Amino acid sequence: MPEMQQGKNKILLFRRLSEQNTAAAKLVFQTEHTFSYSRSLDRIVTKDGTIVKVGELEAEVSIEAIQSKVDPTRDMLADCAKKGEKLEMWEVTIEEDLKDDDGKYPAVYAQGYLDSWENTASAEDESTVSSNFIVELEPQEGFATLTEEQEEAVQYAFKDTVSGGAPGGVEG
Repeated sequence: MPEMQQGKNKILLFRRLSEQNTAAAKLVFQTEHTFSYSRSLDRIVTKDGTIVKVGELEAEVSIEAIQSKVDPTRDMLADCAKKGEKLEMWEVTIEEDLKDDDGKYPAVYAQGYLDSWENTASAEDESTVSSNFIVELEPQEGFATLTEEQEEAVQYAFKDTVSGGAPGGVEG
C-alpha cells in the first residue's frame, strides 16, 4: 500500500558554488519550502485553430524558516542574496526506506541565485526569514550523501542511558 510522503522529511542544504571544497549546510528551523516548475504556454490563434508554443522550463524554490539566534547558513544565504553569488542547493528526502544501496538519500540538485531575502520581526511571533531561490538551467535528480554533522542537524539520534550515550537500547 502506498505511504504518504511527509514534508518534514524533505530538507534543504546550501553551499556557495565557489566553496565546493566544503560540505553543504542546513538552514536551521526550516518551516516550509516549495519547489515549483513552470513554463509559459503561448496560445496562437490560427485560421485552423489554436496552437500552443511551449516556452522553456523555469524552476524556483520558495524558502521559509524561523530565525535562530546563531546560524552561519542563514548568514551565508543573506550575504549571497546581497552580493548576487551563485549557490548550490539540495532538496534531500530523509527517509530510511528510500536510501539506495550506498546509503544515499534521494535528492534534487540545483544551482542558482536568491532573488530576495526578507527578515520578518513581528511583535507577537517568532522572527522569520524567507527567500526565493531561482534555479539556473534544469534541476537534476539523484542521490546525496549526508555527513554525520548533516544528519545530526536534521535530527539527533537515540542515545542509550549508559555512559557515553552509545546508540542502542532496549528493543521491545
